[in-house]
Amino acid sequence: MKIASALSDAFRTFLRNGFLILPPAFLYSMKSDLPHIFLLTLLILVVRMFRKKDLPYRDRPVIYCLTAALVLTVIPDLLTPADETRFGLFDVMLRSSLAVPFLLYSAALGCLFPRDPFRLALTAAPALGATLICGDLFNSTNLSNTLLPFLDVPLRNYRITYAVAAAVQAAALPFFFYSASRFTGGEGASRRVAAARVLLRLLCILLIPCLAFSLGKFYYANVSAFRNLELYFLRAGMKRHLQRRGMMLLSNSVDLKATLQDSLRRDPDRVLLRARTDAPPGYLRGGVYTAYHDGRWIAERDKTALTAIRRATLLSDNTFLVPDYPGVPTAAPDDPRTPVPPPLKRVELYFDGLETRGVIPVPGNTYRLDAVADNGEISGGGIFSLSAWRRDGGCTFFVSRYEPEAGWFRPENPAEYAALTVLPRELRSGMTALASRILNGKHLRDSEKAAAVIGYLRKNCRYSLDFHPSGKRDPVLEFLLDARSGHCELFASSAVLLLRAMGLPARYVTGFLCEERNPFTSSYVARARNAHAWGEVYLTDEKRWMLLEATPPSADSLSARSFAAPPPAKAFFEMLKEFLQLLFAALRRGYFADAVLSGIKALFFFLFAALRQPLVGIPAAFLLILLIRRLFAGAGKTEIAIRDTNRKTLRSAYTEFERFYCRKTRKQRAPGETLSAFYAHAPEAVRSLIREYEALRYAEAPPDPESVRAFRQRFRTMRKQHFLSGNHP
Repeated sequence: MKIASALSDAFRTFLRNGFLILPPAFLYSMKSDLPHIFLLTLLILVVRMFRKKDLPYRDRPVIYCLTAALVLTVIPDLLTPADETRFGLFDVMLRSSLAVPFLLYSAALGCLFPRDPFRLALTAAPALGATLICGDLFNSTNLSNTLLPFLDVPLRNYRITYAVAAAVQAAALPFFFYSASRFTGGEGASRRVAAARVLLRLLCILLIPCLAFSLGKFYYANVSAFRNLELYFLRAGMKRHLQRRGMMLLSNSVDLKATLQDSLRRDPDRVLLRARTDAPPGYLRGGVYTAYHDGRWIAERDKTALTAIRRATLLSDNTFLVPDYPGVPTAAPDDPRTPVPPPLKRVELYFDGLETRGVIPVPGNTYRLDAVADNGEISGGGIFSLSAWRRDGGCTFFVSRYEPEAGWFRPENPAEYAALTVLPRELRSGMTALASRILNGKHLRDSEKAAAVIGYLRKNCRYSLDFHPSGKRDPVLEFLLDARSGHCELFASSAVLLLRAMGLPARYVTGFLCEERNPFTSSYVARARNAHAWGEVYLTDEKRWMLLEATPPSADSLSARSFAAPPPAKAFFEMLKEFLQLLFAALRRGYFADAVLSGIKALFFFLFAALRQPLVGIPAAFLLILLIRRLFAGAGKTEIAIRDTNRKTLRSAYTEFERFYCRKTRKQRAPGETLSAFYAHAPEAVRSLIREYEALRYAEAPPDPESVRAFRQRFRTMRKQHFLSGNHP
């Protein structure tokens, strides 16, 4: 009978918890097509049902439960990331793929603690918060689930499904709180007052779904106004976010009439990306532009899908191969980290302050790209782009050989590069005349023509960031004929258009020059000042594409090739940031052993840098030691505080008992009177309780929370049995 009763109580507890926590778990699993969220939440509740003892209210169980909720949230998100294209506006803003699972797991793990009003409130709040986040409307009419196909009908009728789930949760709230509210009346209050308090609390709980229904009806009645308000806050937040982070955006067009981006001037030393390799990657191509008109370069729009090799292992990387790339492997090994034979090279690329919108800046001779992404495309000019790409995982690209100034090998057919020789009508006369002056009637090879153009620009023009177009003529003509000073965009544009005037196919390219090495690690960085523009020209006599660097080296150049070493302190902290980024990237891509090694390497390089740069490393090590000491000292103080709290709780419980005893017996303990003398004529049960209190109160070791809780429970039981029934002396 006792076993059956215990199972019945455990099952009722499971139902109370399940009807409150599982509805939002079901909604989000269906909404995101990720069944593990519902299953993990259900598993925690099942474990709670079969667990006999509650977890104590101590710092370690609480910290462990919160850590478990974080781990259960982050690790599955790294392995099976949510498709954010399925979500609504606020889901993306609130990062619901992390917020909702963490709230659900926290609420479920909270059920492992004793059932008191405070714990119930802290369990119900995350569950209700998860339900509110799931209430964001999104276009689910045409969605379908791949892992949960049987839920397509409720998914496509999400508004009705959400209303049913919210109603179930609202109906479960009174039962969830009722058992903890039965005997919460004040001491000495009558049963009638206690019952009135319980009814008042239940009424307040029942008002929650009514209020939620009213607010939902008001929202749907004014949905257009609320959506406009949401979009306004979203735009304002994104604007502040971009201004705060100062991101560089690789765009589809380049306007030479515009001034230089403020982010380049404001923080030119900010690291945008890192490349881990044994040699500088050189020119990383982020944009190719073929059409020029009225001072604006327009990017090509044709794209071809990359050949994808998907792996059915824990590794999240997918391999994307360039079709028909000459002289490279057409297949990828099962392990993407397998070393490649020379002259092939492997480079790991990680992004810091650069927002690429899926564009991956890589050298011109890249034939393979590995990344956590669903699909990959490549343009005719060799620009890689990924869809559903997890940016924090970085990517790995492979080049056919080490060639920092490599150009993209296509197109090779003369019929295909006709568009690359077009000059705008307003520039034809001026560019043709200047090209004739540069050639000076000589018959030169294509490579010599390119060298002549570069020599002319470097001799007659100087680098400057203060170019401000007047708008009276095309900015390239104004640069060549009037100002004769400008930044790299004007040098590259002039070289490309002059070579087109000579009959050679040429295109305008933007990206980054990555040649600066971190003094502490084997990685190369590209900073904001390394944003650059150059050209590529097709040598028809040699049948190959050649990179065209027309910008002269200058100390004032943001993209100068002579890199000054950063201060030791800055390089030191950049190293720590890099290793932290590598750790999270390894987790995202499924390389758990690499993540552990990254942590070990970070510690090793930290110690090495402390010895190599004592002015920076020794203070940093000293601060680290102080932090560790503070943490351990804080842990000791926390333990002492917990012990003092237990003593105070025990004294409070006894004081409560003595007041109740004195009120019922109409006696008062005299000052200085011992407890044994005062309770000498009390019933044996009362004297036993007092002996237990004295043993706990005056013991050398402080009382533990279980003993204090048992003393309080014994007092309450005795109060019901002896005093409320009138059975007292």
